[in-house]
Amino acid sequence: MKRTLLITLLMMAMTAVAWAQGPNSSGTYYQGANGLKGKALKTKLASIIVNPRNVGYDGLYEAYKKTDTRPDGYVRDWYSNTTNYRHGVDNKGSYSKEGDMYNREHSVPQSWFSGSGIKSDIMHVLPTDGYVNNRRSNYPFGEVNNVTYQSNNGYSKLGSCKTAGYNGTVFEPNDEIKGDIARIYFYMITRYESSCGSWGHDVFTTTYPGLTTWTLDMMMRWSKNDPVDEREIQRNNAVYEVQGNRNPYVDYPGLEEYTWGTKMTEAFSYDNYGGEVNPDAVMPPTFSPAAGTYTNSVTVTLSTTTEDANIYYTTDGTDATLSSTLYTGSFTLTETTTVKAIAVQEDRTSTQSVATFTITTGGTETPVDGVIGLNNTLFGTSFDGAIPSSHSETLQGTQNGVTVIYDISEGSNRYCNGEQIRLYPGNRLTFSVAEGTITGLEFTSPEPKSGLTASTGTMTGDLTWTGNAQTVVFTYESTKHIKLSSVKVTLQGSTSIDALPTTSSAQPTVIYDLQGRRVDHPTKGIYIINGKKVVVK
Repeated sequence: MKRTLLITLLMMAMTAVAWAQGPNSSGTYYQGANGLKGKALKTKLASIIVNPRNVGYDGLYEAYKKTDTRPDGYVRDWYSNTTNYRHGVDNKGSYSKEGDMYNREHSVPQSWFSGSGIKSDIMHVLPTDGYVNNRRSNYPFGEVNNVTYQSNNGYSKLGSCKTAGYNGTVFEPNDEIKGDIARIYFYMITRYESSCGSWGHDVFTTTYPGLTTWTLDMMMRWSKNDPVDEREIQRNNAVYEVQGNRNPYVDYPGLEEYTWGTKMTEAFSYDNYGGEVNPDAVMPPTFSPAAGTYTNSVTVTLSTTTEDANIYYTTDGTDATLSSTLYTGSFTLTETTTVKAIAVQEDRTSTQSVATFTITTGGTETPVDGVIGLNNTLFGTSFDGAIPSSHSETLQGTQNGVTVIYDISEGSNRYCNGEQIRLYPGNRLTFSVAEGTITGLEFTSPEPKSGLTASTGTMTGDLTWTGNAQTVVFTYESTKHIKLSSVKVTLQGSTSIDALPTTSSAQPTVIYDLQGRRVDHPTKGIYIINGKKVVVK
């Protein structure tokens, strides 16, 4: 008896340990779904993944810092691969073209449903370029036949549907996120099982499976062709941290086969999940660095975790096959390129990996140096001391192609005279160029203090910045203030630029919009400032 009891306790302990692991350290989260299949499995998962916390629609932007940040610190844009948006900064104002600002995109269009919980469910509300999001409108996801609109580099497309079963206009996301979108939709018809039937639009159904045949078939195919990757796993874990629920179709790759596909007659086993992964599977190649926007060039490395597998790739947009280029080492791209790659081991081939690398020019290699005086002459004002509260919250001036904005709206204190400006807590100082890039900024201060933080690039010391950007925003985050008398600017121009004068003299700032109307206090957009086109961000 004692021995029997001991064995029983050991078996229970081993089972508890197995369940305590869970996928991606989720513990016993899915334990209640053990042994179920098909429709019953989906219904049980619906009760498990109810999100206990609602961050609210306004809280999504803050949540994106955890869920949708690229390795370089910028916002992960789901619809465009040419944007470099800063969290909480570039989500304000308006847009007239791709690259103006980002916003919150409901993968299931907001006009299709009602309910504040769905509206702010971060699992399906994604950060995207505002203009591209607007072009998507409330069209269903699909595969495009005749393109009527496409985002930069053809990353996202709009047009007539070529997928059998639907004849209307559809929006096609990029291949590298189609699987992510499919698994989001699997989550949505599971999490909102009781209400998704009312969403309609030839996409959702009132009864099981929850998606129309053409949509489900397409989403199943997308999920298989673009399997779960590390980026998707990290987002799922971050969403769990933010709102307290998970996407089971990310945690268990291939789980959709148990709920709607080829394994509907097989019971889901929580602690011994088979999924779509098997020990003989060849893992698809990964890219280092990740797809994104790079200046002048990028060196790409391919790898797979399958030992002794060969990698074949293409750079002309065609699918990779055994006849494609054999990967033997890193390669350098100097123009915008879509790379497709497969891994092959003996007679087994992985699914295809796709990454688009957007290359922007950095201009000539000859730096142009000069000193700009940071004072009221630059900004075209007559103030000598504290700026009256009745004055505009923003001062702006341009000297030889470099636009400087002294944004004092975030701080109650403000100061500008003929010798210096002062940054108080919350004040911002922006430098931008319409052409070329800024590669260096070195401030001069009569009383150096720390506290400047930059939106991009690197601060080396308290007053020196290096990087490569058209726009750099400095925010003062200390408790008192910092005096700035001038700044040395290093430019890398795309056209011939005269050296900046070493004096603080500057002509009065005259600003016109593109319709020729005089503007005193420009917001975000393109303007003619002192005869030069300038992008105000």
